[in-house]
Amino acid sequence: MAITITTWNVQNLSQNSNEFDEKLDFLVNTLQTLNSDVIALQEILDLDALNALATRLGFQSFAATPDGRGNRVAFLTRNNPVSAPTLIDQWQLPNGEEIHRFNSDGEVIAEPSLPRPAFQITLSDNGEEIDIINIHMKSKLLTFGGNFSTSDERLRVQTAFFALERRAGESTTLRERATALLSSGRRTVVLGDFNDGAQAATTEILYGPSGSQPRGPEDATNARGAFQRGDDGDPQRLFNVTNLVPLENRWTRRHQGQPELLDHILASVGMMPRINGLRQVPTMSILNEEVPNLPGGSPNTSNVIPDHAPVTAAFV
Repeated sequence: MAITITTWNVQNLSQNSNEFDEKLDFLVNTLQTLNSDVIALQEILDLDALNALATRLGFQSFAATPDGRGNRVAFLTRNNPVSAPTLIDQWQLPNGEEIHRFNSDGEVIAEPSLPRPAFQITLSDNGEEIDIINIHMKSKLLTFGGNFSTSDERLRVQTAFFALERRAGESTTLRERATALLSSGRRTVVLGDFNDGAQAATTEILYGPSGSQPRGPEDATNARGAFQRGDDGDPQRLFNVTNLVPLENRWTRRHQGQPELLDHILASVGMMPRINGLRQVPTMSILNEEVPNLPGGSPNTSNVIPDHAPVTAAFV
C-alpha cells in the first residue's frame, strides 16, 4: 500500500486572478516535484481553475459544493480508481445542539448545515480501499459585515464565539464520520486546513481516544514510546502524522512573522502496518521555504505563492 498524499491550501485559486497563469505554473512545478498520487486542495474558487491544474498534471479532479463566496475543497488523483465521492454537509451534533451565526440584519440564527462542506472519496490501491476526507474548517479570522475589524467590542466577542462554535461543530461532525468508518475497520485519512494547531481542542476532537499521538520524528523508531506501544484505543484513533516532521520545520503558514501549523494529515492505524513490532510511519515533508509572511489584512488577496505550505505523507 505505497501511496503519497498531499494537502495544500492554494489560496483563492481562480482563473479570474491576474496572476493565474504564473500561479498555475508554480503549483504545477511544486506538485510535480512532490510526485503525489492524491492531492487534497482547499480554496478552489472556480472549477475552471481546478480543471486547468488537473489537465496540466494529467490527474482527474473531484470537487465539493462551494460555500457562499465560491470557496470549496477538491481532490486531484493520478491513477487510482475513485469511488463514492461524498459531500459532508450535514451537522452531526449532540442531541438538541445547534451552530449559530449573525444574519445580515445582525440577528442570531441557527446555521442549518456546514457552510463549507467537507468531501470524502474512496480510493482503491492494489486491491485495498482508503477513505480520505478533505476539510477546510472555519478560520479564526473574524468578519463583521464584510469588514475584518470592528470598534464594537461586544460584537467582536460574540463573533469570535460563533467562529469557535462552528469550528467545534465541524470537528464533532467529522469525528462522527471518522468513527463510523473506523468502526468498520476502514483505512482512513482526514486531512486539510484545520485552521488551528495540533494541540487545539478542535483538532484533538478528531484524534479520538486520548494518548499515543506522535510528538516528533523520534517516535518513528522509539519502541518504548506511547505511540509505538499502542493500546486498545488504537482502532478508533486518528494519528497526526504531521507531528513526525522535525519541530523547526513543523509549520505551514506564517503570520506577522510567527510560524503556525494549521494544515494536518491524520491517519488511522490501518495506514501504518507494523513490521518487526514498529509502526511503519509515512515519510513527511512540509515545503514552507517560499511561504510569504502575512502582515495582516484581507485574506482574499490572491498572490502567486499561496499563504500555506503543502504537507505530504508518503505511506509505505
